[in-house]
Amino acid sequence: MRGQVVAVSLSERRGVSKHPVEAIELRADWGVVGDAHAGPWHRQVALLAWEDVLEAQARGLKVGAGSFAENLATRG
Repeated sequence: MRGQVVAVSLSERRGVSKHPVEAIELRADWGVVGDAHAGPWHRQVALLAWEDVLEAQARGLKVGAGSFAENLATRG
């Protein structure tokens, strides 16, 4: 099986939705550079299957990249 990254997102502050960006920088033992959740703790990077976003949209929710606080949305 092959997978692909569909979207990358970040937020500069905690408590707000992440927003899609063109690219992110991942740093080992830190997370997404510039993201509010980066740092020396156990939840540095969040991933979500894009299929879950599509399912939520099919149910009528107005969601997209970053709506579920994910840094990377993947398909496949």
